Amino acid sequence: MRRALFALMLIVGTLFAEVEWAMDYSDALIESKESGKPVLVMISQESCNYCFFMKSQVFTKPRVARFINERFIPVELDLQSDPIPPYLKPYGTPTFYIVADGGKRVSRPVVGAAKADAFIERMQKELERMGFRHP
Repeated sequence: MRRALFALMLIVGTLFAEVEWAMDYSDALIESKESGKPVLVMISQESCNYCFFMKSQVFTKPRVARFINERFIPVELDLQSDPIPPYLKPYGTPTFYIVADGGKRVSRPVVGAAKADAFIERMQKELERMGFRHP
């Protein structure tokens, strides 16, 4: 009975996994320093259909949410209302960056939307290029 209940809780937990976004960029940098995880920055804007696609169709997938939450401190910066650090140049929206060491190491920009598996693959390649390995 306990195993069945545990299995059910595990299934329900994975069905409703969601990305745990930091409140703002400075909070993400602090949390990054404490956890050792790099920051995943998504530069977006309200009128961006591709940003909406990422938020509603990609980040809601349990495997994507788990991937992001296990490896990153994610934060979303709105191009219109949030201050964007000068080393994070938006090349359209969404633009993604991986930031480590308080902004001293920054990935190449990853621009545009992607389906779940392609997004994970792109982010994993950037992590590896920056020297991050995940068990």
